[in-house]
Amino acid sequence: MRTATAAEIERPGGEAGLTIIEVVVAALVLAMGAMATFGLLGAATKNTQRAKATQVALNRAQLEIETLRSLSNEQLALIETPGQEGSPLNPNYRVSNSTFATVREPPSAYEDMVVNKGSLYGGGFVTGGIVNPGPVSFSSGDVSGKIYRYVVWRDDASCPPATCPGTQDYKEIVVAVKLDTPGNQSGERGYVEVTSDFVDPDDSALNDPIPGASGVVTAQQFFLSDTPCAVSGLTVRQAILGDHLLHNTRGTCASGLQTGAKLGAPDALLLGGPPDPDPVDKTNPLLYDYANDFYMEPTPDTDKGVQVRRDDSNGCNYNPTGASNPESQIHRWVTDPMPFVFKMTDQVTIELSTRSLNEAQHTGTICVYLFKRSETGEPPVATDTLLTDKSTGSAFWKYTPEKNKAWPIGWEVIRLPMIFNEAPYTIPAGDRLGVALSVERANTDVDAIPIMYDHPNHRTRIEVETTTPIDGG
Repeated sequence: MRTATAAEIERPGGEAGLTIIEVVVAALVLAMGAMATFGLLGAATKNTQRAKATQVALNRAQLEIETLRSLSNEQLALIETPGQEGSPLNPNYRVSNSTFATVREPPSAYEDMVVNKGSLYGGGFVTGGIVNPGPVSFSSGDVSGKIYRYVVWRDDASCPPATCPGTQDYKEIVVAVKLDTPGNQSGERGYVEVTSDFVDPDDSALNDPIPGASGVVTAQQFFLSDTPCAVSGLTVRQAILGDHLLHNTRGTCASGLQTGAKLGAPDALLLGGPPDPDPVDKTNPLLYDYANDFYMEPTPDTDKGVQVRRDDSNGCNYNPTGASNPESQIHRWVTDPMPFVFKMTDQVTIELSTRSLNEAQHTGTICVYLFKRSETGEPPVATDTLLTDKSTGSAFWKYTPEKNKAWPIGWEVIRLPMIFNEAPYTIPAGDRLGVALSVERANTDVDAIPIMYDHPNHRTRIEVETTTPIDGG
């Protein structure tokens, strides 16, 4: 009796069995699927490693800043001038002889470094400095890298020459941390940096006996975040993991995160900028939609950040007049409670990253409000005091592109200086400084204007001229 071959074995129902070719094809499909799965897992693992390493680098840079700020004014100087490097991924790329580029990209705004007398390139400004510029190696668990330190002189153009003579009014500290590239990754890693101003209280004009001296003026930065403000103490920035519903920011910090019609906490103005998990990769982190509510414009490419809808009435309205979704017609941010009296001189400058919705050609006007917020009672009730424009007396400022040109189609940073009345203005300890945005209806031809913030590649912040900067800014 003849035995049937493999090719003659039939499936149930009379169909011929699997051929060798079908088996090979099935195996290839399984192998390709497994490879894709492992590839996704590998990419996710690398992204997690990068995010962890970046956070370690930021923590180490902040620790270095705090250590340097604890030094005396005499000690806060470099023992030698750092050398220049040829790679833009190295912070020493910004060194030019005895100067350092305080603007990272493209390198610009070069300032003299504070270096001990007799250093290379004749930077000899001072004696007594103890700061090693590095690079100094460090490791934390499986994360390692190098620390670079810089101290530069800054000129305060806002301070009168009689009060702040010369161009060495205060010092700026820059700490950069460049991570080593792990063995399972390729390419040179970039670096993160943290900066802080240093004003010596013994040498500053705060102790100047000249009547009317207002003190050394410097700039305090606050970054617009996507994290609701904490009820008290310091707000901790929350990671942005995807698109989400619009934060209703019309309540108090005690209201907590709310969406929809319920009044919620304003978003926070934070001292530090958003972290960059991978400075080399401009697509990481992604851009997310902070207002993907059903009634907002669902355009995948341009519908990012928050879309501030124009008010139902013409003019700038701190309290929206719209009956439908008024929470989308105003967005507010506040600082944490001031740790001490915060004195503002006479100007706040806001920088916003914005673009047109749907890449439409349209005109537009944004209204900007500055306010002091005090909270009393239980539950807290907020009282907002609006600052007024010195030139118009209005409780708001307007930004319209020059000659009413069309709103930028691609992401672009706009800048609006705001000079206010009653300067110098004081925010008492325990109160908050706030900023809010709305869209003026009459000159805006679309329903909303997008604003991107809390992203390392989109600079959105306010700069406050002050004589009382806050540590960590």
